[in-house]
Amino acid sequence: MSELPSGCVRGPILGLTSRGVVVSHPSAEDERVPVIWVDFPPNSTRNPFFFSAKKKVLIMTVALFFGNITAYQTSAYSIGFTSMKRDLGATDLQAAAGVSLYGWGFALGPLALAPLTEEFGRYWMYIGSIGTYMLCHLTQSLAHNIGTVLVGRFLLGICGCIGATVVSGTVSDIFPPQKRGFPMSLFTLSVVAGPGLGAATMCWVEDNPHLEWRWIAWIQMIALAVYWPIAYFVLRETRAPVILRRIAKKLRKERGMQDGGRYTARSEVDKPALGPALKQSMSRPILFVTMEPIVTFFALWAALVWGVFFIQIAGLPYVFRTIYGFGITASGSTYWCIVIGGVIGWVFNFYQDALYRRNVGRVGVEARLYAPMAAGIVFAIGCIIFGLTSIPSVHWIGPCIGIVIVLAAAFTIYQTCFVYLSECYGSHASSAVAGMSCLRIIVGSAFAMFTNDMFENLTPRWGLLLMGCIAILLAPIPFIAYYKGPWIRARSPYSKILMAEERKRIEAEMMQGTDSEDLESRMEQMEGESLMGDEIRRERTREALSRHASARTAVGVNGHSHSSGSHKVKEDEATAAGPRYT
Repeated sequence: MSELPSGCVRGPILGLTSRGVVVSHPSAEDERVPVIWVDFPPNSTRNPFFFSAKKKVLIMTVALFFGNITAYQTSAYSIGFTSMKRDLGATDLQAAAGVSLYGWGFALGPLALAPLTEEFGRYWMYIGSIGTYMLCHLTQSLAHNIGTVLVGRFLLGICGCIGATVVSGTVSDIFPPQKRGFPMSLFTLSVVAGPGLGAATMCWVEDNPHLEWRWIAWIQMIALAVYWPIAYFVLRETRAPVILRRIAKKLRKERGMQDGGRYTARSEVDKPALGPALKQSMSRPILFVTMEPIVTFFALWAALVWGVFFIQIAGLPYVFRTIYGFGITASGSTYWCIVIGGVIGWVFNFYQDALYRRNVGRVGVEARLYAPMAAGIVFAIGCIIFGLTSIPSVHWIGPCIGIVIVLAAAFTIYQTCFVYLSECYGSHASSAVAGMSCLRIIVGSAFAMFTNDMFENLTPRWGLLLMGCIAILLAPIPFIAYYKGPWIRARSPYSKILMAEERKRIEAEMMQGTDSEDLESRMEQMEGESLMGDEIRRERTREALSRHASARTAVGVNGHSHSSGSHKVKEDEATAAGPRYT
C-alpha cells in the first residue's frame, strides 16, 4: 500500500449506507468499508488553532465588527423614533415594537440557522449573512409605512443573529480553551457596548433635519457595503470539522480507494441529515429551558437583566427629555453610560477569571459564580439608583451613575450565564445556552414595547424602582446555585451525565497531548450552535479511553500496577455508552 498523506491514519471497518453516510453500527444492508481517518498533521497551519497570530487578529477584528454593528443597530434605530413616527404616522407602541421584533429575530434565528453552520461552515454563513443584513436596511431607509419597517426589523434580527452565534463560535474555533478568555470577553464587550455606541453617534444624524431616521439606516448600509468585501477577503473557514470534511472529500476524489480505505473525517460518521438536525436544533433548547431547573432560573434572571437593558435602550430618551428637558443630541449622549458600564464590567471579568482559577479545584464549576453573586445585588442597586434619581430635583448625573452600575453588573451576569451553563451541560452546552438565550431575548426584548407606557403610568422613578425590587427577588439565584448546585445537578435528568461526559472528553484530549490547563479553562461553546456532532464526540471519547486502557494494560505487563486504572476506564466507558438524550 502507498504511504498515506500526512495526518491520515488507518481506522476500523465501518458501514457505508446507500446514501453515502458512514455509520459506526452498520445494518445488514450497509456496505462494509475500511476507513482512513483524516486529521490535521501536527501543528498544521490548516488547523484553525495554528493559524498565524496575524491571521487570527485579522479574523477577530472583522468578526467582532459584525457582532458590534448588529448590537449597534438596536439603539441606532430607537434614537430615530421622533422623526420616524412623524413621517410614518406611527404610534409609540408601533415604533417600540421594532426594537422587540429585532430581538425576537435574534432569538429565533439561531435555532434554524445553527445546523447550516455545521453543514456549510462559518465562512459562507458570514458572507451570506452580512450581505442580506446589508440589503435588509433598505426596508428602513425606503419604507413608506410602519408595517414595512417592522417586517424589516424582524428580518434584520434573523440575519444579524449570526453576529452573535457565529462570532462567538469563531473564538472557540481559533483559540484553544485556555486562551479563549480574553477574546471571548472582547466579543461580550462588543455586544454589550454596541447599543450605547449606536444612539450616542446616531443622535447627531437624527438631530439634522436633512438626515433623520432614514439616513440612520443609509449610513449603516453604506458602512456594511464597505465592510462586506473586506470580510470576503479576510475571513477564512475556521470550523475544523468542516475543513476536515472538505479535505476528506478532496482525497476521495483524487485517490479513491487506492490506499486501501475510504478517506473519512471523523465528523462524517453517523452524520444526520439536515432535516433531523434542524428539528433537533429547534426542539432541544426548548426542552432544556423548560425541564432543567438550573437553565430555567438562570434564563429568568438573564431575561430580567436583558429586559432592563432594553428599557434603557428604548427609554433613555424619554427619561432625559421628559424629566431634564434634554435635546436629541444631549439625550443620545447619555448612551455613553452604557459603553462605560460595559467597559467596567469587562475589566472586572478578569478578576472573576482569577477567582475561578484559584478556587475551581476546591468548589468545582461553582467557582464561576463569585462575581454573579455580587453582580446580582449590584444590578438591583443600580436599578434603584437609576429610578430614585430620575426626578427633576436630582442632578442628571444621578441616573447616569445608575445606568453605569446596571450595565457593569449586566456584563458580568451576561458573561457568566454562558460559562456556567456551558460547564454544567458539557457536550450539550450549546442547547442549554441556546435555550437560556432564546428566553432571555424574547422576554427581555418585549420590555421595550411597554417602556413608555410604564414610564407614563408609574413614572420612570417608580417603574425602575419596581425593576430593582424584582432584581432583588432574583438576586439569590447564583447563591442558590453556588451552595445547592451539585445537589440540583445530581437530581437533574441530564446535567450529571453530561458533565461526566465532558470531563472524560477533556481527559481523553489530555491523553492525546492537550494542555493540562484545559481542565481549568474550558470556555463556553457557541450560543445556539447545533449539536449535530455530539454523538460523534462521545464515540471519539470512548475510542480515546479504549486506547488509554490498552496503554495502561501494557504498562501493567511490564511490572506496574494497572488494575484500578483499567477498572476506571471500563467504568467510564460504560457511563459514556449509558443513557442518551433524545
